[in-house]
Amino acid sequence: MVNLDSAKIDGALLCDIRLGLPFASSSTEIVVASHVLEHLHPLTELPGVLKEIHRVLQPGGLLRAAVPDMMVLTEAYKTGAWAELAKSQPAEFASWPAALKFSAIAFGNNSGNPFYDGHQVLFDRETLEWVFTNAGLVDVCRVAKGESRHLDLMKTYRDVGAAEEIIVEGVKP
Repeated sequence: MVNLDSAKIDGALLCDIRLGLPFASSSTEIVVASHVLEHLHPLTELPGVLKEIHRVLQPGGLLRAAVPDMMVLTEAYKTGAWAELAKSQPAEFASWPAALKFSAIAFGNNSGNPFYDGHQVLFDRETLEWVFTNAGLVDVCRVAKGESRHLDLMKTYRDVGAAEEIIVEGVKP
């Protein structure tokens, strides 16, 4: 496994994926984009990154993406059921009004880091599947946290995302 990140993190290769991926065409069996795609502008950056992922995936290769699920956030906003989502938030989250809670998670601006580039887009299952299909992937479907259609992925990879995430996988034909 090779971990790419736009920030200097121990064990990660520094890489701005918007400028391309440092791998040969058809060289990769699996790409995992965990809480990455929502940081890309949906019209100017996301299509190019998905084209690059498609390029590096080998035929039959798998793209797995986890992103915040707009439907979970919308339901929490409508019903006030924030308890599960609050677990990964700052202590003061409980006292915030609903719109601020929604915004903090939806726009990813709850880290306290003034240089953090927040979320550019929210996804629901239908939209994420549409994005995958338009990127040329097939057999696109939602999968549960901790599960994959790739037989060996969960032996070496562990989902660590938040309670509000949705996970979708697609295959390069």
